[in-house]
Amino acid sequence: MLDFRVGIMGAGKIAGIVADTLNQLGQFTPYAIASRDINKANQFGDKYNIEKRYGSYEELVNDPDVELIYIATPHSEHAKEAKMCLEAGKPVLVEKAFSYDSVTTAQVLTLSDEKKIFCGEAMWIRFLPIYRMMLQQIEQGVIGRLTGLTCTLGYDLRTKARVLSPELAGGALLDLGVYPINLACMLFGTDLVSISSSCAKLDTGVDGQSTIQMNFKGGRVATLYNTMMYQPDNNARIYGDKGYIEVDNINNPEAFRIYQGDHKLVFEAKKPDRQISGYEYEFLAARDAIIVGANQCGEMTHEETLRIMRICDGLRKTWNVRFPMDVEIPAKTEE
Repeated sequence: MLDFRVGIMGAGKIAGIVADTLNQLGQFTPYAIASRDINKANQFGDKYNIEKRYGSYEELVNDPDVELIYIATPHSEHAKEAKMCLEAGKPVLVEKAFSYDSVTTAQVLTLSDEKKIFCGEAMWIRFLPIYRMMLQQIEQGVIGRLTGLTCTLGYDLRTKARVLSPELAGGALLDLGVYPINLACMLFGTDLVSISSSCAKLDTGVDGQSTIQMNFKGGRVATLYNTMMYQPDNNARIYGDKGYIEVDNINNPEAFRIYQGDHKLVFEAKKPDRQISGYEYEFLAARDAIIVGANQCGEMTHEETLRIMRICDGLRKTWNVRFPMDVEIPAKTEE
């Protein structure tokens, strides 16, 4: 069987991790790279042993041999480029955040539904085996009824021009905050009652750091902190009425530990030794979906992608964080 041929749109850091991961994974090949700068595409292709190099995204989507396109460009461009892929009949996997708002997200997902072509969000924590294992433990009642979550996520991104730019849909929320929000939704589901939050903005107008409290039915609460100003511990604690779970490094867990009773350790798991970068699992899921003719992955459905973007819209509206391309940020924070 021939390797699954992947085209990569954008030649930045994340694109490099993806190309390196696919080179090691087997059954996949990073077949084509596209950048608006052909010299950059050639340099990227040389580094990661990529056969086809293109100086425009249009050339990539028109390559008949590309079976899946990975979009690794700024958030502001995702929806436009995903539409281009779908219109050309190409399945597409979009780097998180899926877009900069729920309006453009809905447009892309509707097009995917209409054309019956795969379109997925590369929210990798939804696909990681260590999280799947943890959720199974929770479903088995190991810490009883879930009651709460506290977590932090941050990195010092103050020198990254893209993240500082409203024109490119920068800010901590779409780059980092979507991880804790996704974790809360993975744990507590769709029964979101209300959200309260506070945000510190940077001079450019984007959000630099924030605290978010998500209140779910049954008195369950998630308290989330994210920042682009420095790196905190990036850990989480998940509470139940019979124990709690510690997670090391929430956006790519090294390990989780389950405690019961008087802080008694009853279970510990570490990420698989065979794991490459963690990105491989979303590609395996996307390929499996494409093979069977599905237009989305069960791990991160279209409905869930849109729900998360609506939550982000509501937060930005509360904070008065606007991008130049915004028409109107919908007021809804859940659906």
